[in-house]
Amino acid sequence: MNPILFFLKDLRKTGALAPSSRFLAEDITELFREQIQQSNTPLRILELGPGSGSLTKQIVSSLRPIDSLDLVEINPHFTRLLRRRYNQDNIKVHYTDFLEFYPQKPYDYIFSSIPYETIPESVTELIWQKKLDLSKAGGKIMYYKYLNFNHFRCKFEKELVKECCVDKKLVFLNLPPAKLFTLQVNNEALDVKSAVKSRISA
Repeated sequence: MNPILFFLKDLRKTGALAPSSRFLAEDITELFREQIQQSNTPLRILELGPGSGSLTKQIVSSLRPIDSLDLVEINPHFTRLLRRRYNQDNIKVHYTDFLEFYPQKPYDYIFSSIPYETIPESVTELIWQKKLDLSKAGGKIMYYKYLNFNHFRCKFEKELVKECCVDKKLVFLNLPPAKLFTLQVNNEALDVKSAVKSRISA
């Protein structure tokens, strides 16, 4: 079996080190909540690896009927839990590998709770490239890293943060404490990929 696919299948039995706290979930969705209150247009939101739904709960609390939320989860137990909890027309739970997820339209916001520090670099880079492909121009990608893993194992992720990060924030009211990152994809995904790969090869 392809080692990347093998690892993704193994993720069904793994996940974050611990569920994100309410404080972490509130902080990572703060900018989203502010924009959604000021917007009159529908927003498309994607959450990758929602797990038990700590972050999902905060996203849904601000979701309007005109907005749509896709949850992509690879763990069958969490998938069943999320489908029972969020049975509404504008929320869809997808039980699939993220790399095999093919939505018809890009997203305004992409949230993720993936433990990148436990993932091989080759898989992490594929996930990040996929997130860029699914982000609208001007779209935001929001995620966190635990402080005890406050480093980048993946060069692509490290250079992408340098290229696109517009905000960082420490959250100590979480176990373990975490650093939040907000990336804004201002250019087409292929342009961002080229810029990041140029940094890596320089």
